[in-house]
Amino acid sequence: MQSCSIHHCVLFFLTLTFTTVPALASTSVTVKLHQSATLPCSYRCSGLVKWTMFHNPHYILARCDQTACRSEKGYEVSHDQYLQGKPHLTITAADYSKRALYTCECDGVEACDVRLIIDTLTSSVQLNPGEALVMDLPIPEPVEVIYKPIDSAGLYGEQICTVTQRSLQCKAEYTRRASFSPPNITLRDVNMSDSGSYTIRDRKNEEVIHVYTLIVKVVQPEPEGKPVSHWVYGVIVGILLLIITIVGAVLVLKNRHVKRLKQEKAVLEETIKLNEPVTELDNPRRRANSDAEAAQWMRQMLEVDTLIQRYRTESMKASPSCKSLNDIPVVELLKRKKAEMDEILQGREILEQDTIGQWWSLKRPELVAIIERWEKYNAEPDQIIQGERCSSAQELQYRQYDQYEQHDPYQQYDQYEQHDQGSLFYF
Repeated sequence: MQSCSIHHCVLFFLTLTFTTVPALASTSVTVKLHQSATLPCSYRCSGLVKWTMFHNPHYILARCDQTACRSEKGYEVSHDQYLQGKPHLTITAADYSKRALYTCECDGVEACDVRLIIDTLTSSVQLNPGEALVMDLPIPEPVEVIYKPIDSAGLYGEQICTVTQRSLQCKAEYTRRASFSPPNITLRDVNMSDSGSYTIRDRKNEEVIHVYTLIVKVVQPEPEGKPVSHWVYGVIVGILLLIITIVGAVLVLKNRHVKRLKQEKAVLEETIKLNEPVTELDNPRRRANSDAEAAQWMRQMLEVDTLIQRYRTESMKASPSCKSLNDIPVVELLKRKKAEMDEILQGREILEQDTIGQWWSLKRPELVAIIERWEKYNAEPDQIIQGERCSSAQELQYRQYDQYEQHDPYQQYDQYEQHDQGSLFYF
């Protein structure tokens, strides 16, 4: 009985060894976040095909039979492929909630096992010292944060934080700087020693979700000396603007002054031309005659004004010893000049309303008054003082006439205008 029992035991063991159905080999599909994914299954089934998740077999995602295929939102199975023996399951938009092991059954018998994996996200972040690194947690808890320094030669880093039951736990050196505000973990006040990789890992499915590569910029050393404050730059800019404003105002005033002088000169030149119309400006001879006549009038006006300036002061009394330029008595010289001017104006038919006529109407009474004054005063002045006055006055008059003959009459006219504006040009 015992040996028979042993034979039966051996036969039973061999029967189990060669008749057990081998386990189905599972495959995996990796897809990027929010993209579509197709879970393959090649199994010809003439009955009912069902797709479910391994951890929730009662929730049917899609089913097909000989008549049609039906599926839940976000999942699809082609009926044509089912009839061809390829009942593939298509996930239209993969996210972290759809990560799982999927099972395909044919009439209750397992046909295929396929695992869906979301591809790991990678991000490169550059920050300045003192800024914050924000890491996204797109999956439910629990997760962990693994830090690997940038200059580390090892393959793995160290766990620095974990999130469990909406609570963040970190190592002592990170507790003060790290905070959790769903769905983000924030690491504040980063510095150069924080440069490296930060891996967000799903502890439940043992998958890497996101890898952040942090590079903290090198701080450039400040130049020697105290840094210049912003208000100093503001003061400098303000001073420059003030200088530019002042220079601009000076230039504007100068430009206006130059324009005014040009206008006055133009009016003066027009006055010197005796209001005579010039119809042939392109005729050189006509222009030369006009300039010569203007110079002649200037000479006459200058002589009259010089005589008035010299002899109208009461301190210079009449004396036979004080002669004029050509050794002519003063009274006779003044009368000659008055008669000469009257004759010239009458001979050229210059009216009183003309420019020269208006000028002579102002100068003639003044010249007559001076003649009367010189005729009245017959007292003998001091000979020395009188001689000095006569000599200096004559020398001044000769010098004025010489300068006038040698220079441009227009320029001489301007000089006398500056010397005594109130005596010569009343018009």
